[in-house]
Amino acid sequence: MQNLKTTSDSTIKRNLSKRFDEATEQERVDGLNWYKEAQDHAEFLSSEFNVSRRVSAGVISALSPNNKWNRNKIDAFNLLDTVKQGKTPEDVKVCTYNANKIKAFKIALGDAEILAKSPKTFAFAMNVGELSAEHVTVDKWHMRACLTSSKTRKQTQEAPTKAQYERVQHLTAEVAKAKGLKGYELQAVIWVSIKNQWEQK
Repeated sequence: MQNLKTTSDSTIKRNLSKRFDEATEQERVDGLNWYKEAQDHAEFLSSEFNVSRRVSAGVISALSPNNKWNRNKIDAFNLLDTVKQGKTPEDVKVCTYNANKIKAFKIALGDAEILAKSPKTFAFAMNVGELSAEHVTVDKWHMRACLTSSKTRKQTQEAPTKAQYERVQHLTAEVAKAKGLKGYELQAVIWVSIKNQWEQK
């Protein structure tokens, strides 16, 4: 199994650069617009439920693990609606893990600290809510992009340690800067492209 421990910085950067270069024009358009559209949805939820965009983005992020994006948006709306009605986590169904539903509920009720405990969900919330150039969402797809070329479909490490996360985030930002992009823009283009490649095979 490919993993970060045995993969050099130069290999990771080469893989990411190549993945971006192989993206189609439409994948680049979709990727470069992805977080802006996600932020628009967070803004909609913020307005609809009278919460800050940081809270709505945090709820979206907490509900994102192993959840399809369209379903993620629905789940975030339903959970915030459930909180607004004064109901409990048991009153809403979501398409992710129960622990993440509980986390999202706590965020919706004002617990901002819980989000910072997970580098990935924190970065995703910052990308969605703030279009933060300092954060990169390193999910399983980004890990695959870091550790494999488009010619291979090997099993890869899917969850980095905290130190490894910071390393990948830094390397991604370096590749993005060389291409005149922000880290989250490079990550989003690669995410769109690699998902398309894997789903076509």
